[in-house]
Amino acid sequence: MITIYSRPLEQTLPVSLIPLWGEYEGVQASVRMMWENKMLRLRYQVREPQLRRMVTEHNGRVWEDSCVEVFLQREGRAEYVNVECSASTSILVGRGEGRANRTLFPLEFINAIEHSVEILENSNKQSRWTLDVSLPLVSLGLVEEGEDIKAVQLKGNFYCCGDKLAKPHFLAASEIGTLKPDFHAPSFFCPIRFA
Repeated sequence: MITIYSRPLEQTLPVSLIPLWGEYEGVQASVRMMWENKMLRLRYQVREPQLRRMVTEHNGRVWEDSCVEVFLQREGRAEYVNVECSASTSILVGRGEGRANRTLFPLEFINAIEHSVEILENSNKQSRWTLDVSLPLVSLGLVEEGEDIKAVQLKGNFYCCGDKLAKPHFLAASEIGTLKPDFHAPSFFCPIRFA
């Protein structure tokens, strides 16, 4: 279970993302999280040998870039939401019950998502970057207006990937028991609670 507290991000402990489907030399990622006024605030910190920032539009193929993601599902519902953020600042937001037939959120919605990327280092040997993003849980359909967020039961997972990097990598906060890389695996989502 992942517990998210209502305290400043700097005061939260980072959750390390673990490598899945292989070992990835020189790759480390973590995420800090907090909630405030039905907003989920995330800060990813990534270190990887290569920085790829090719996707220039929202709802593009951001997972091919240096990318961090969060998938969230309301307990008892079949559909889940995926928010995927490239180091280029492009974002993809979708909703659906599985990998196929996902409905993408409109660009006006994505443009209103508060987010920023900071490149801390980018050399031939290593890159380090952070992404801060604030997700409106009500607008994403995960929390009802007027609902006590502490009573809401979500499931989900937090990811780091880069499908088109010279050496692709796949990391997650919670284990995924599929044979091949697949983040669209809600049966492996872990419980998330707000405290």
